[in-house]
Amino acid sequence: MTRLSSRNWRKSGFSLIEAFVSTFIFLAFLAAVYGAISSSREYTDVQSTYAKMRMDAHRALDAMAFELRMSGWRDNPDPNEPDFPYVFTNGVAEGYYADESHDPPAQHIPATSPAFGDIREIVFKIPFDADADSFPTDGDTGLPEWSDFDVSYVLVTDAGGVNTLLRRQNGVMTDIIARFVERVTFNTYKTDAAVGINEIAITIYMARPVPTGAWLETNLSTVVTMRNIEEPE
Repeated sequence: MTRLSSRNWRKSGFSLIEAFVSTFIFLAFLAAVYGAISSSREYTDVQSTYAKMRMDAHRALDAMAFELRMSGWRDNPDPNEPDFPYVFTNGVAEGYYADESHDPPAQHIPATSPAFGDIREIVFKIPFDADADSFPTDGDTGLPEWSDFDVSYVLVTDAGGVNTLLRRQNGVMTDIIARFVERVTFNTYKTDAAVGINEIAITIYMARPVPTGAWLETNLSTVVTMRNIEEPE
């Protein structure tokens, strides 16, 4: 029987230790590749989530601005009649508007974030063809005919813990405007001196969690000029 010497055996293949080392290096390489692919996928997912969040914010602003642009000041000299638009804070509406009150939405992000702070919601009227003449204005005076229902935009926390921006009529939801809205503010000249008399400034703050436990945040703002205006006294 022919036996290989130690030198010849080494020349004919790998030693057990060399095989283990090679396997370890190969596995380490696979782990590095997997980690890079996983990190790349996570980055892509985060960017996709952020882009969707921005798109949702744009759509929400466009939808609200379209309707608010048709609105206007309705100042009533009769103290028993409400004025519009009406801005209220953290779900607390008073007097005539009390039916719009609701629990304030949850706040998920740190107090150092711009998305942390008071929520300002709004109740308003829109022009409405009350006399069925195909025009939302009075045929005699030319003044706007206002809707016999109140429209509001409010922010609530749904059953799943997600802050959701709603459109309501007389306190009843008609549409979901956007989800993952951490905060929203509506300002008129009565709540912010920098806003014009016939303007409404809107800012929407979005916040959405990612698998790492962090929160993605973004915010968008716009100023709406209402088409109907009567100078307040």
